Amino acid sequence: MFDPVLSTLRQSIHRRTRHGEVDQTASAGRLFGGDFSARTTAGAEFGNSRLGIGVMHDLDGEIVSLKGQTWRVPVDGKPIRVGPDETIAFGIAAHGGRRHTLNVPNGSDVDGIVAAIDAYLEQTHADPEQVVCAVEIIGEFSDVLVRTVAPPDHEGASLGEVIDTETRFRFERWSGSMVGFRFPNHTDGRTIPGLHLHAISTDCSSGGHVRQVTTQGTHSNIWIDELHPIVDDNHVAAADIDFSRYEGPAD
Repeated sequence: MFDPVLSTLRQSIHRRTRHGEVDQTASAGRLFGGDFSARTTAGAEFGNSRLGIGVMHDLDGEIVSLKGQTWRVPVDGKPIRVGPDETIAFGIAAHGGRRHTLNVPNGSDVDGIVAAIDAYLEQTHADPEQVVCAVEIIGEFSDVLVRTVAPPDHEGASLGEVIDTETRFRFERWSGSMVGFRFPNHTDGRTIPGLHLHAISTDCSSGGHVRQVTTQGTHSNIWIDELHPIVDDNHVAAADIDFSRYEGPAD
């Protein structure tokens, strides 16, 4: 039975619970269309963030940022600290909000992690198609496959073309942090749908974009965030983007 008093109380509590905020620099469509030019600096995008991901100017490395420290993972797979004045082509950064523990069972693959996130959203009565989730998974993993990319070898190359020659690194056992975002599955090309994770090892010797993973002994956190509107007229329609080349399972 609907209880109007209880409903009003829940709405009042919801209004007092401040969501975090997600800032995204450039649209996904712009990136997929082959615009890898500098959009902002690493300091401006990640300097005051709790976590973030992105790619460097001219695709000179995948970016992973955690608690204000930012690295890029170039084509050799060895993370390098990024200075605040270095420029990036694309970035997503999370700020503020309330941290909650996320139950990701041991043995979860990427699909299992998504299922755990969506189960949490269902418990909190949040619609996965209406919110963005920032995610942090720390601990031990197995069957890890990460990738990075080299700068394009010819002018006008799309991101899909670059990804076709991505460099992959496989680890039977791996320890570190995986951070990223679960976006709504439906997109107009401004955001990347689904779960998007980047990784940095505990000893900062490896990392990159996560293609494949199995959790073993991990602790996970989640934040439900509000996405700031992306003002970007030069984006590619979602129908023209094959996101599976970017986020799909490895061959």
